[in-house]
Amino acid sequence: MARVRSRPTISRSFLGKVLAVFLVVACLLAVASAASSAPPSPRQQTNKDSAAGGAAGSDDLICHTDVAADCYPRVFQPTNEFQRVHEDQDLPPGLHVRLNINTGLREAKINNESEELPAGLQGLPVDSGVVLVDQPEDGINVDTPRIPKGAPAYDPAGVVKDPGAHADGEGSRAAITFHESIALVKGVAVGQVASGDSNSGRNNGQIDLTAAEQSRFLDALVEIDDVAHDMYYGLKLAEDRDITRQLLCLMSGGRVGGDRGVEAAQKAALAVASAVQNNPVALREVAASWDTYKSGECATINRQRATLGDVVFGPYDNGNGAHDDAATANRPAWIRSRLLAISGLIRDKDIMQDFLARGGLTEVLRLLVEREGDAAYDAVRQRAANLVNDNFLDVSMGADLSLWPVKAFAVAAAETSCSDGTVHAHCWDHHIQQLAKSHRKDKSHWSHGLWKGLQDITKSSSGKSEL
Repeated sequence: MARVRSRPTISRSFLGKVLAVFLVVACLLAVASAASSAPPSPRQQTNKDSAAGGAAGSDDLICHTDVAADCYPRVFQPTNEFQRVHEDQDLPPGLHVRLNINTGLREAKINNESEELPAGLQGLPVDSGVVLVDQPEDGINVDTPRIPKGAPAYDPAGVVKDPGAHADGEGSRAAITFHESIALVKGVAVGQVASGDSNSGRNNGQIDLTAAEQSRFLDALVEIDDVAHDMYYGLKLAEDRDITRQLLCLMSGGRVGGDRGVEAAQKAALAVASAVQNNPVALREVAASWDTYKSGECATINRQRATLGDVVFGPYDNGNGAHDDAATANRPAWIRSRLLAISGLIRDKDIMQDFLARGGLTEVLRLLVEREGDAAYDAVRQRAANLVNDNFLDVSMGADLSLWPVKAFAVAAAETSCSDGTVHAHCWDHHIQQLAKSHRKDKSHWSHGLWKGLQDITKSSSGKSEL
């Protein structure tokens, strides 16, 4: 009997392992094939372009985000329609570029020379002129403005225009009122300095006014004050030497007959202040005639004559010779207005020197010291303190610190004691320090700011001396 040889058998477990390995290898090959065929991301494309050494073609993209839809060609791709041009895109030559006035964006398209213009633009002239720019000569600073030959000198105040030219007629009415008021005041002032004539009501250079005349006179001063705030009318007032001299005399204590002389002096001071405050042109006009004004005579207290220079910066508590209740009540307002006018006048350097030479600072200090405790004069003392601060101590208010005579005061103080109550300009430090001490509980009192300003200017002067 023949023996049958059996074939060797392969176990099922072995075949299963082989099949598993085959499937794994097939999956890996499929994944690798898919990855190699996928398009690069926008950022990868940009990095690839950069790594290529900047050899950018017309198909290069600019991408600011990872969103492919936000990318755009590096070189603008024109069509026959206007499209937006991005700021960082390169423009090829030969395009028609415009600025969209509605969006503010640049747009471009292929330039078509045969394209017809819109109906609204047809027939309009085309300017093909060439502008030649002058080249600066050697050695000339192009940043320096060139002043035309014959041009007037620069004036920071500018041109002072006539408001009477306004079409509404308001300026014309103001002009008429202004000139009528000046004429009225000048007419009264002429009688004021006339020679004595008892038969005509004149008494040693004074004319007594009736109650009606006083009212008209005061109304005229108010009208002048109202209009003189305007730079034009302030200048016109300063250009009239007669009315300026009369107002300066009156505000300084010049007499006008009647029981309302103090009130008239107060309103005259307001008119002067209105004309020169913040009006450098008017102040310059007053300063140009200052020597003439201060040498002229004014009829003053006790109907005596004195020059304006003697009284304009003189004692504040005298003048007009009236001591009735009405005069006493109006006196603080008059002194406040007079201080305001003087503060405006001494903005001019020549008038300031005259103020210092005639003891103006002594009289201001006298107001601060001798009226201490009088409630009716609280506003007067505040105004006096403001005059010193604004013109001598506070730079932010336009003060010139070099004007305060620190050295002269120090020398005088060393020779004369101020502790005995003497009121003199060189005693400012002593008296203001005492006032600040007496009001130490009231930190808002004007004496504290004034005392600090005096200390600062003394320290500043000492520092400069050491240098």
